[in-house]
Amino acid sequence: MPDHRIGIVGTGGIARLHAEGYKAVLGRLGSVVAGCDPDRGRLDGFCDRHDVDLRFSTAAELIASGEVNVIALLTPPAVRHGVIAPAAERGIHMLVEKPFGEGLGDAISFVDAADDGGARIAVNHELRFMPDALRAHELATSGAVGDVRFVAHDQFQNRTTVGGWRATERRLEISIFSIHLLDKMRWIVGRPPLSVVCPTRSWNARVAGETFSALTVQFEGGPVGTMVSNWHSPRVPECRLRVDGDAGSILSTKRAIVDGDATLRVERADGRVETTTYRMKNAMAHTMGRSMRGLLEAVDVGAQPSHSGLDNLETMAIVDAAYLSASRDGARVEIAEVWENPAAVS
Repeated sequence: MPDHRIGIVGTGGIARLHAEGYKAVLGRLGSVVAGCDPDRGRLDGFCDRHDVDLRFSTAAELIASGEVNVIALLTPPAVRHGVIAPAAERGIHMLVEKPFGEGLGDAISFVDAADDGGARIAVNHELRFMPDALRAHELATSGAVGDVRFVAHDQFQNRTTVGGWRATERRLEISIFSIHLLDKMRWIVGRPPLSVVCPTRSWNARVAGETFSALTVQFEGGPVGTMVSNWHSPRVPECRLRVDGDAGSILSTKRAIVDGDATLRVERADGRVETTTYRMKNAMAHTMGRSMRGLLEAVDVGAQPSHSGLDNLETMAIVDAAYLSASRDGARVEIAEVWENPAAVS
C-alpha cells in the first residue's frame, strides 16, 4: 500500500494532470484515494476515469473522514479558507495550486494555520520542475556564471479565450499565469525582493482583469529581474529565460512555459559553451507529479519542501506589489509596504 493517501479537492480540468502525474511519478510514495467536488457529475467523471473509489461533496466531509493524510487543493483561491484551516488542524499536509491565495494576507494566514497544526504546505509552482528550469537554477545558484546580476523571463502568446472563473477575476494575468515567471525569477536570483514597478494593460473586453504585464523587480544586493507577459502576440509564440552573471550567461528558449521541449545554452566568460536540448512528453503532468513528490519526501524527513508556503510568501509579495504599482500607473512600490499591511492590497 502506498505510504500517503491523497485526496483531490476540486476535480475540474487541472485535476486530470495532477492525477496522471501522481500515478506516473509517485510510485509507492503515494496515490489518489479520494475526490471531492460539489458538482456530482464532474466528481463522478473524474473518479471513474482515474479509478478513485472515495467520493465527497464537501471538503469538510473529506477532512472528517480520516481517509487521507494529504490534500491536493485545486479550487479557485477564493474558497480555500474553508479547506486549509480545518485540514491543517487535523495535521493533513497540502499541495495548493497557485496562486497560493487571493493576496499576501491570505498566504500568511495559510502558512500560520499549517504551522499551528503541524502540517506541511507547498504551493504548486510545478514549472520549477521543468528540466530546463532545474538546470538553469543549478547553474545560477552554483556560481557557474558568477554572481547573478540580471534575470529576464518573458512569455509571448495569443491567449484570446479565457473561460470559467478566470474570466471574472480582477487579478488575472499576473495572478494566474505570470506568477510562474515571477516565482522562477525569484527562485533563481535567490535573494529577497525589494521593490517592483509594473504597468499593466487590459486589452480583452471579455474579461475583468489585465492581459498584459511588464514588470521590473529589484532584489537585495543589486540583482534586477524583468518580466514581460503578453497575451496578445498574434504570431511567433515564445518563452525565454535569460540569466546574466558576471562570468557568463544562460538562455533557455521554448514556445511556451508549459512545454517540455526546450533549448538551453550556457556561455561562460572563459569561452566554454554548453547547449542542451530537452524533450519531455506529458511535461505538465510529469511536473505536477514532481511537485507532489517534493512535498511527500519533505513530509517523510520532517523538512520543509523547496516550494513551501513559507517560501512562496515572497512570490506573493511581488504579486501584490505589482498590482499596487499598476493601480498607481506603474509607480515604484517598495515590498516593505505590502508586508506592513498585507490585507490591504488584495
